[in-house]
Formats: sequence, C-alpha cells, structure tokens
Amino acid sequence: MGIFARLREAVRGVATEHPNAPKHLGEAALDAADSADMHASGSHEPEPVLDGIRLEVGYEDTDGRRTNRLVTCKRVVHADDGDRLLAFCHARRTDRTFLLDRIVEAADHGTGQRISDIRAFFAPFLEQAGELSDDHGTTRKVLVALGDELRILAFIAKADQTLHKAEDNLISVFVRKRTESLGHEVAGNYDHAKVMDWFRHQAPDIEAIERSVLRVAERSEAQLGHIWELAAKVMEADGTVLPEELDRLHALAQAVDHALSELRKNSH
Repeated sequence: MGIFARLREAVRGVATEHPNAPKHLGEAALDAADSADMHASGSHEPEPVLDGIRLEVGYEDTDGRRTNRLVTCKRVVHADDGDRLLAFCHARRTDRTFLLDRIVEAADHGTGQRISDIRAFFAPFLEQAGELSDDHGTTRKVLVALGDELRILAFIAKADQTLHKAEDNLISVFVRKRTESLGHEVAGNYDHAKVMDWFRHQAPDIEAIERSVLRVAERSEAQLGHIWELAAKVMEADGTVLPEELDRLHALAQAVDHALSELRKNSH
C-alpha cells in the first residue's frame, strides 16, 4: 500500500475512533465533491495571506540604481537591517529578499493596479512576521527550505487555535532532523530557536496550504508523503483529537490529492 493510501486509512481510522466528530468528516475530505464542508473552520476573520501574490516592483539598490522586478511574494520577515520581503524573483529564478524601504513602486501583476502606500500594504503581514537574520545566513536557508513544510504542520497543529507542548516538541525534533539533509554547514550553524519562533507565528489558511502543498509536491512527492504522515502524528500528539483537527487533516488530504493531480496533468 502506498504512502498516501496508508494515510487515508489512518484518517478513516481516527474518524472511527472518535464518533463524536461531525458525521461529514469521515469521507468528505477524501471526496472532492464535498469540498464545501472542508472550509468551515469557525467564525473568526481569516488572517491576510501574502503568499502567492505576484507584484511588479521597482527596487533601488544601495547605490540608488533602480531595477524593475516581477516577484511572487512568500512572506515578510524581520532582519537586522530592516523589514524584508521574501519572494521568488522571476528574472533570477531564485528566492530573494528585498528591503521594504527600498521598494519604491509596486503594482499587482494581474490587474496592473498600483499600490500607493507600500508600507501600508505590507503592514498586516508584518504582524505575522518572524525573525530572519543571522551572521552566516544559515537560518535563512533553513526557513527557505523548510518554510512550506512547517506551514503545513502549523495548519494542523493550530487547528484548535493553540499549540500544545507535545506538538511543539514533535515539530522541533522534525526541524533538527530535517536540517541534516541541508548539509553539515547549515545543520550545525542555524538558529533553531528562530526557526521555531517563525513556525509558532504561522497561521495559514487553506488557500496558503494548497500552494505550500503544491510546492512541496513539485520538489519531492516522497517528502510530501512524510509531511502528511507527520501531520497525522502532530494531530494526536496531545492525546486528544478534536473535530477541528480532523477537519483540517481532511482538508490537507484534499490539497494533496489536488497537488498530485496537477503534477500528473502537467507531466503529460
């Protein structure tokens, strides 16, 4: 049985063991036709999502030279030299950071609508920002490499709006083991506390998770399978499984199915 099939069996098993969970949760998340049930997660207002927004930005370097860039935003972070936008730069085809104070102009790539007050535009995302600064740049590398995976785990861990110690410990162990795959220079020098602090500040909605799942799947389907299995363990780490946690695990299952379907479609 494949890794994703095993997870589906695990999801069904958890739902069976917890009969007080809403009846629609058992198979609904495994069936795309019932996707409407997956998005009911409470009456609170969702946090604004920056991840995935495409902007055309005018950026000035330290010498005052201006370049125009097309970027896909990921998040805003705090650094020693000021707040920065972490984004994928399409011209250089890699992740870059841009000091917000040096972004002199910005517009929505899809609509062309100009952003008149750049600081005001990024202000809601600054409230969610974690730290991203260290002498060797290794913490930056860890967050870039693990950001999507940690965002997925945060989606499950914070289903009940809290982060339990057992959940936090499980993810801390995951980060330490996962960084070993990035090489000894990174694993031995990054700031673990800053990475965990960044994780604890994450509060992604399902749309952000769908994008993160797709990016992880594009890099490695096997790693996506491991993250999904870990998400199920995180859900049970505190000894209880709440309906909200089942709801989110099922929504994650649906996002995985969609991502794999997109990969299959694009490979033909």
